[in-house]
Amino acid sequence: VTKPGRQFPGNCTLEKALQTVVDVFHQYSIRQGEIDLLRKELKAPPGRDVTPLSCPQSQNRNQAGYLEKLFQETDLNKDKELSFEEFTIVLSKVADDAHRISHGSEA
Repeated sequence: VTKPGRQFPGNCTLEKALQTVVDVFHQYSIRQGEIDLLRKELKAPPGRDVTPLSCPQSQNRNQAGYLEKLFQETDLNKDKELSFEEFTIVLSKVADDAHRISHGSEA
């Protein structure tokens, strides 16, 4: 679900992936004033089993509370909400873990 507004301009694979990241953030975020925020108590929309931070393929199965820990680490101002900037930090950590897993490393 894309909120009304400007679309990312390109059509290359990376630009499409970035637009998807923005769209997913908007799907789960709420608007407060001039910014969008994800709340710590993320709820999946009707008909969905997972939130963007609970996809099974993004979890390091060897660590209990993996995503909770990422949320706490990246909630820079400790307001139990993630700005888009904070959300991108979570994404970079999950992407790094996915890259390590792709090479056979769970660490």
